[in-house]
Amino acid sequence: MKNINKTKDLDYQYLDKIENVAFNPVFIMGLQRSGTSILYKMLDATKCFNVVTAYHIIKYNELLHNHINNLEDSAKKALSELFGQQSKTTRGIDKLQINSDFPEEYGFLLFKKTRQSKLNQNNILPFMELCRKIQFISESEKTFLLKNPWDFSNFVYIKKVFPNAKFIFIHRNPVKTLNSQLKAMRTLLQKKSPYMAMLSPWYNQAFENKILLCYYRFLYSSQTPLRVTSAIRRMAKETNNFLENIDLLQKNEEYINVRYEDLCRDPRSTITSIMEFLDLHSNSNLECRDFIKPRKTVLLKELQKREQSIVKKMNKYLSYCGYKTEKPSQN
Repeated sequence: MKNINKTKDLDYQYLDKIENVAFNPVFIMGLQRSGTSILYKMLDATKCFNVVTAYHIIKYNELLHNHINNLEDSAKKALSELFGQQSKTTRGIDKLQINSDFPEEYGFLLFKKTRQSKLNQNNILPFMELCRKIQFISESEKTFLLKNPWDFSNFVYIKKVFPNAKFIFIHRNPVKTLNSQLKAMRTLLQKKSPYMAMLSPWYNQAFENKILLCYYRFLYSSQTPLRVTSAIRRMAKETNNFLENIDLLQKNEEYINVRYEDLCRDPRSTITSIMEFLDLHSNSNLECRDFIKPRKTVLLKELQKREQSIVKKMNKYLSYCGYKTEKPSQN
């Protein structure tokens, strides 16, 4: 606390008010581009949860100040108007509409605070402060719903810190997930997204350094296999960690599995199963189908060439999730 700049952190004088704030966390767990954002948005629309939003991340140091001094609505309005002025009402990487209340991942704040996006002993205190702040300024009786793709396979640590935590795992065909990851990064690096720049210092710095930007554009381009190879390796590691440790949780009591494909095909049934798992009842007339806008997947050429090897490498995960797997060798 000694190094806090009180002139910039408007919440500093109010931190004593959240010391005893309690929260019951539920974590959406999925790889990047596996459907975590659309699921988060849909569950937020049930009005049964407190969630982390763009406003919470971007205006983190004034959340308590704004709430206590009745400035929250005007601050949110100003932020939403800023998005509109930038002609950015979607994230660019998909069609999800953004405003100040857009549900976001807590990893952005962790990285701003500690340069690490994944929960660990070095950033658990900033994370808990975030949760307490949001719970304090929101409806305190609601369950706290969170998501951060970097923590997909980190549930053992999270469960140790939060014994009562519950998990919603969302899975997507890994080939299509990889395809979406690469396309998203190429889109973000092609033209600066003001919205993403406000969330991510790393992203903003890349566009301020031409040499660094050129490097990242080359790294994520089709000109080199480096990023594809590392992305496949990372996904294999994450899914293997998931498979090795998932039995440490009790299915249908501590966690539930859903598939992105099932969410798109029958969103109402998927959301209903999650709400039943959490023993919650929606407070809104949610029309789940309105959130789903199916798009045809066209695989990048570099993934088309490696599709079979990816399927082979991910065979156990594909089988666990009920996807098409590589047939065993007859030799």
